[in-house]
Amino acid sequence: MAALESKRSSRRTQPARKTAKQRRRLPSLPKPIITRHGKTTIRRYPGRRFHRFEEAQGKPLDYIEFFTTGEYHSIDVCFQDKTTMHFVIEPGFTLETDYADWKTGNWRRIKRWPLIRSQSRNP
Repeated sequence: MAALESKRSSRRTQPARKTAKQRRRLPSLPKPIITRHGKTTIRRYPGRRFHRFEEAQGKPLDYIEFFTTGEYHSIDVCFQDKTTMHFVIEPGFTLETDYADWKTGNWRRIKRWPLIRSQSRNP
């Protein structure tokens, strides 16, 4: 008769998977307060606000123009259908402008322009 050998259990070569209770949860971000005014959406978080102007969604862009003088500053976003979104900015700012690609889901800078500082009222 052949000798019977008992099988021994071997240690796992990889750690066991963590159960849902063992996984560490990331801290949840605060929920925004969302307000809508027509097609404009405002998301408010503590200490910051995001304004989304959906009136411009899907419109082909013609050009963007930035204008600054001693007391008046504006940004015009001009579309090919001859409509314009006009933003007026109060004095005392620095404008930092980047052009970026989000196609892969990651922000990748394509171009950066020099900082534009507002002119002071006193020469």
